Amino acid sequence: MGEYGVDIGIATLTDVQPHTVDGRTRTVEQRTAQIVRLGVQADQLGLDHLGVGEHHSVDFAVASPAVVLAAIASRTSRLRLTSSVSTLGALDPVRLYQDFATVDLISGGRAEITVGRSAYPDPFALFGEPIQFYDDLFTEKLDLLLQLRSSPRVTWRGRFRPALDDAPIVPRPVQDPLPIWVGVGGTPASAERAGALGLPMILGYIGGTADRLAALATIYRRAADRAGHAESARVGVGVHFFAAEDETTAAETYPYYRDFLRPKSPGGGGFDVEPEHFRHGLSPNGHLAIGTPEQVTEKLLALHRIVGFDRLQALPDWGGLPEDAVTESVRHLAETIAPVLRTAIPVLST
Repeated sequence: MGEYGVDIGIATLTDVQPHTVDGRTRTVEQRTAQIVRLGVQADQLGLDHLGVGEHHSVDFAVASPAVVLAAIASRTSRLRLTSSVSTLGALDPVRLYQDFATVDLISGGRAEITVGRSAYPDPFALFGEPIQFYDDLFTEKLDLLLQLRSSPRVTWRGRFRPALDDAPIVPRPVQDPLPIWVGVGGTPASAERAGALGLPMILGYIGGTADRLAALATIYRRAADRAGHAESARVGVGVHFFAAEDETTAAETYPYYRDFLRPKSPGGGGFDVEPEHFRHGLSPNGHLAIGTPEQVTEKLLALHRIVGFDRLQALPDWGGLPEDAVTESVRHLAETIAPVLRTAIPVLST
């Protein structure tokens, strides 16, 4: 048994934006180096975790979060390191587990895996997985991943992957078990599955109302309670974040936000954010954690009252925002916002 307070960290989806809205250019190499610097900053400022996204298209820098997290692990000492998220349905669970067990060894026991079903079709086509069995793939592979972490030798049969016969699963991580979170985009069945398995869940808050997140959190916690996992149930929330000294500077991020989310190719993922939608997101009841540190703090405290999250994952580096602006925004999170949240949100027992 122990105690923990709210876990406050950052995540990057690693979007590249080779031509930013303010006229700069940047390469994948430059973007990757920035992500490593972001992790080092988060560690130095005392944030709790860093998540690195996985994507398999030209619009993103990172296809293998474990590689980037290993680089960050070698430059940090306390920061927990997770994917955000690993597209499990398109991956080999054995390879995924081995990669993150290695990150855990390099970091001295600071690695986590966050798995999701993927919001993009790219990895399924790339790795030859049948996207028509989208949920079945995820369900089967999650079952295997959980077996891999629970036993150093595994015998397993499934529908989509070759069988394992008393296979040695190496290396073994420092942590036993290696933490596995489930990323949920908004599907009640996914929230219920995470709760029934006793796995922590993180919800993406990219639109709609906080009440929608609260409903998913309730489904999750009820499923965890029914399955006897109430004590280990944890809910995280991922938010689009930017903190600035004044409201005007915060509002001026709109062109970057619009460029971040717009479809980059015909038929590609994303959507157009109109100015009125952005302004609504900035409002006290909106979904965007963008504003002055005081405004963002109040919005996050209100979100906690509704959802009751245990982990906050702020996305600070979207749309090609200038690196110095991202650095300052993360400093506001660590030095102004996080202390208030940690004081106001009760410490929980495990």
